[in-house]
Amino acid sequence: MRHQPDRRIWRTTGFLYALVFSSIALCLPSLYSMAGQDAPKPLETVRGSGCYKFGDEETPAKARRGAMSLAQEQAIRSHHVFVESSQRVKNFQLEEDLIQTASAAMLQEIQIEKEERKAQEICITITAKISPVSMEDMIRQRLNAKEIAQSAKTALVPNQPTFGLKVWTNKPEGRFHENEKLIIYVQSDRDAYLKLDYFQADGTVVHLVPNVYRGQAFIKGGKKYAFGDETSPEQFVINPPYGTEAIKAIVAVRPFDIGTEGEPPTSDSRTYLQSGLRGIKVVAATSSVEISTESQAVATYKKETAKPTAPQQHP
Repeated sequence: MRHQPDRRIWRTTGFLYALVFSSIALCLPSLYSMAGQDAPKPLETVRGSGCYKFGDEETPAKARRGAMSLAQEQAIRSHHVFVESSQRVKNFQLEEDLIQTASAAMLQEIQIEKEERKAQEICITITAKISPVSMEDMIRQRLNAKEIAQSAKTALVPNQPTFGLKVWTNKPEGRFHENEKLIIYVQSDRDAYLKLDYFQADGTVVHLVPNVYRGQAFIKGGKKYAFGDETSPEQFVINPPYGTEAIKAIVAVRPFDIGTEGEPPTSDSRTYLQSGLRGIKVVAATSSVEISTESQAVATYKKETAKPTAPQQHP
C-alpha cells in the first residue's frame, strides 16, 4: 500500500497555511494567546458625548445607536494615549480605523451617564474603562503593520520593468474580515521564476514561493496562478492580529538564490526588507497589493453604527 502523506496545519498569527508533507509538524505559538496569559492590565476611565440628528426616514432606535457610537468614539479620541499618537496616526491615514477598532473591541464597562432627546436629536454621554497599555500596543502594532506594508510595496521596483506582472486577491476592495478566506492570484506576461511574499500585520513575512518546502516556482506567461483556492495545498484564513498587510510578487528570468538549505517559510519583515530583498540582483518586474484585515466585532460595529445624516427637507 502506498504511504499517504499527513496533512498538517501550519499556524501563524495572521492566517492558516496548510501544507502537505510526510513527517514534519511545525508549530508557531500565537502572540495573542500568549498575551492573554499576562496579568490583567490596569484600566482608566474615559468619557465621551455624541449627538445624532435623524431625519424622517430614520428611527429613534437607529439614532440612539448612532449617538452611542459617536460617544464611544469621542471617548477614544480624548484618551491621552490616542492624543499622544494622533499625528503619526493621521500621517498613516489610520485615524478612523483605529478609533472604530478601539470603540468596538477595547471599551469595557460602558455606562450611559446622560441621555437626552430634543425633537429629532438624541444626545448621549457615556463613561467606560479602557486599558492604556492595550491601547498603546494596538496603535503600535497597526502603525508598524502599515509602515511595513508601504515599504514592501516600494521595495525593489525596477526603473524599466522587462514585462508586465499582476498580483491581486479574491476581494477587489482589499478588505477582509475575521475567518474569511484569502486567495492570491498572480499573472505574468512572460515565462518567469516567481517569488511571492505575504507581509502580515504581526510583522512576519511568509515566503509562499520559493521556500524550504516548495522550491523554485516557474510560471508560464499569460496563465493565472492561484494560491489559497480549492486546488491549492495552502489555505489562508484571516485571523488576528489585524491591520494593513501586503502581498508582493517578484519575477525574474533566472532562479532566485535561496541558499543550500532553502528559504525559511517565515522571517521578520523589517529584517527581510532591509537585507533579504535588497540581496536580489536581477528583477524583471514586481507587483504589490495592499489589503486590510479586521475582526468580526469591528466589522459588525461598522455595519450597525451609522453616521449622522442631515434631516430630510419636505416642501
